Amino acid sequence: MTLAIEFVSPDAFSGYSFLEFGRIRPMHVNGVILAWLTMMYFGALFYMLPRLVGTPGMWSERLGVWTAVAWNLMFVGGIVALATGHNQGKEYGELIWPLDIAVLVIWCANIFNILMTVTIRTIRPLYVTVWWFIASPMWLAADYAIGNVVWNPGDIWGSRSGMLGGSLQDGMLNWWYAHNLFGLWLTPMLIALTYYIVPRITNTPLYSYSLSLVSFWGMAFFYTGVGDHHLLQTPTPAWLKTIATLSSISLMIPVFAFTINILGTMKGNWEKFFTNLPLRFTMTAFVFYFLVNVQGAFQAVQPFNKMTHFTNFVVAHAHLALLGGFTILGMGVIDYCVAQIYRRPLWSRTLSEWQYWLVTIGFTGFFSALTMAGFIQGQSWAAGVPEVNVLPLLHPWFIARAVFGAMIVLSGIVQMVNIYLTVRGDTASRLARGVERVAGRPLVAGGASTEPS
Repeated sequence: MTLAIEFVSPDAFSGYSFLEFGRIRPMHVNGVILAWLTMMYFGALFYMLPRLVGTPGMWSERLGVWTAVAWNLMFVGGIVALATGHNQGKEYGELIWPLDIAVLVIWCANIFNILMTVTIRTIRPLYVTVWWFIASPMWLAADYAIGNVVWNPGDIWGSRSGMLGGSLQDGMLNWWYAHNLFGLWLTPMLIALTYYIVPRITNTPLYSYSLSLVSFWGMAFFYTGVGDHHLLQTPTPAWLKTIATLSSISLMIPVFAFTINILGTMKGNWEKFFTNLPLRFTMTAFVFYFLVNVQGAFQAVQPFNKMTHFTNFVVAHAHLALLGGFTILGMGVIDYCVAQIYRRPLWSRTLSEWQYWLVTIGFTGFFSALTMAGFIQGQSWAAGVPEVNVLPLLHPWFIARAVFGAMIVLSGIVQMVNIYLTVRGDTASRLARGVERVAGRPLVAGGASTEPS
């Protein structure tokens, strides 16, 4: 929200160094990926994995708690470092070397906990979600270590840590790493949670085991070559651009396999989309996830890339994944897991409805405004209009971005309130009283009426 305000009024927070765009932006990016999505994913994994492998809990619940505490402390350190200007200067890899090491140590502790839980399982066959739970954290650990060049600490408190010798090589490595944050962690975990929640809520077996194999191995083979489609307009090797383009288009094979699998599982269950809110969040995220992959394939084609790159179209594309796909899924996952863990309904379905519509409408408007701004930039620059003359044309769209962004922020606040009241209150009794008011009669334990039927 702070960034959106600065696009509308660049001097809104002038004089406060920690609120400057160059410091707020990496705090926002790392906050979304590490503090929000990663913690949500690990929380869901720690809830779902024992239920899929038949264990009472994780191999070490204590280790899980300590890694959660350590992760929070690590990210507080990250916020302080970024706010005070300690930054590696690598997009999606801004955290300085000591914090990179902390990320990897905590991450590897979680991987150990996951693997040990799987080894003590009582259910021998591994459900498709467990494949992702095993593979994705290990992929991301390798990706993070390589992408942040952790073997080269350099000036560990400043901008010379985590860099290769040449700027071109460093740029190629950075986008290999940055896109694999999506392809080897954020996307696989979205697939894993969708494969868990949809069959669970609909009480329907997964449509096709074979399609789940295609989606798993297709992601593993094709996604790692996608990242350098961000560098099609740079003097990088032609073979690298070819690999990036072909990988981006080939990625549609596992995406379609996953899409068909989920739609097949939902067959005959679409009425639950309207009655079950966690399922509605999940399926809405699923639609946005499909769209972001179609859009990504187009962006990897040279003529389309030339028109849209370095414009707000790419910003809209990134938010289509991080906000439209992963975040909306995460909201549904939290609503689902909290209700299951505390064995009680959410405090207010009305608040959940507000949460859903605020984030869905807010994101749709937010995405549309940025996309239009991107098309205006691309067309203007192609026509030779100087950039300084393009900026006034973008101002109304930046205002729209801030307005719709405020709806998204409000949606998050609504969920915070609803979850807090669910955890702290007796929602089962509250729900029973509501049923009594509607029924016009008191209920006894178990929901039976005190009057004869």
